[in-house]
Amino acid sequence: MPLPLALPATSAERTQQIADIDAALASKGLRLRFIPWLEKSYEEHRSVARNRSIARYLVIYLAAKLLFLWCNLQVGSTVFRVSITLRLGIVLPLTVLAVYLLLGPFPAWVKGLAAFAPLTAETALVMLLGRLSGSAVADRYVFAAGVGIFAQTLLMPAPFRHSWRGLLVNLVLFCSMGLVVWPGHFGPRISSDYLVFVVGFSLPALYERHSRERSRRRDFLLNELNRMHVEDILTINAQLSRLSNMDPLTGLFNRRYLDAALVRLCKVAFSKGRWIGLLMIDIDRFKELNDTVGHQHGDFCLEQVAQVLQNSVRVGVDTVARYGGEEFCAILPDADEQQAAAIGERARKLIEDAALPGVHGSVLTVSAGAAAIRGRIGSRFRPQDIVANADQALFAAKRAGRNRVISAGQQVTPETEAVLTRKIPKSATH
Repeated sequence: MPLPLALPATSAERTQQIADIDAALASKGLRLRFIPWLEKSYEEHRSVARNRSIARYLVIYLAAKLLFLWCNLQVGSTVFRVSITLRLGIVLPLTVLAVYLLLGPFPAWVKGLAAFAPLTAETALVMLLGRLSGSAVADRYVFAAGVGIFAQTLLMPAPFRHSWRGLLVNLVLFCSMGLVVWPGHFGPRISSDYLVFVVGFSLPALYERHSRERSRRRDFLLNELNRMHVEDILTINAQLSRLSNMDPLTGLFNRRYLDAALVRLCKVAFSKGRWIGLLMIDIDRFKELNDTVGHQHGDFCLEQVAQVLQNSVRVGVDTVARYGGEEFCAILPDADEQQAAAIGERARKLIEDAALPGVHGSVLTVSAGAAAIRGRIGSRFRPQDIVANADQALFAAKRAGRNRVISAGQQVTPETEAVLTRKIPKSATH
């Protein structure tokens, strides 16, 4: 049967995907999330590398904060004791847990909470140390906490939806611990100038995070669009290449592919000293069939014979092609002449048993010639030699009365030809 050319670029599903990507690229709003299938694809593309980057950021951030323990010691023993106790007892375990969750198979919302938990705890700790240190150096701790909030908003590669939520929680905590007068020994309120400074600089940082993610998402969409177009082109080219090697009527390989495959397979066989067999098959009295029954029935017979031949050979090993007109050819790797003839006989028998209408009320039959060679690199054998041998055997089968398989090594004399002719069913000679 003729092979249709499927164009994936015009399929309904691919067309809709491209339309969705184009719509996402054309969007001018602040909203970042895509429609569900695109969002899922984006997360699958980005999540693994992004979570690893977040985990690295948390480790580096914690290491930097541990270096400040020496500064806490300079402020006073109480501040140092609280600092080392809470960092090693709360912030460090939260960081380890966050890294574990980020690198494991956990839901996205769990990873989002895990990413900001140690950072929020660190903000609370620094603000607490500022209240404990007294008014002389409290503003320094407030400034350090503000820089931490600014840095995590700007530098940590978390999704924007997690970044703004984390920033909001940190700012609420930062402002509440800085502005509220705590009872007991937590000291006076911290200067509001620092609070305004931190809030004022965090919002541009958040906007920068939004711009970066929007840029990454746009790059993803453009890459997806390009990937789809490339896949479509490769698929179409592969189909065109395949069609150029196929016979449109029978769906078998054509003569062009057969010649190239024979050269290639002969080289492999010769390099390893193996046999390679060949069958030449011809439909008996096909011209007479076309002239008496019609070309439409002739085409039907060609399709049926091609299907039987495909079912007669070894799947995934042998190559069947339409040689031209009503003639077919099969390349049989690792098959000697006897094995090639056996495969040809099986095909001949199946075609005869199919009882396709032939000429003058007879059934359709085929004749076949089998040949095989086993050469080596540098030997005198050429790929066309085996074709010539099989073609001569096919001619001998035709001359012997048709509906038979003859091997190239089988000698056909006038006496043996008469014997062979008597084996043909009477209806096949009409």
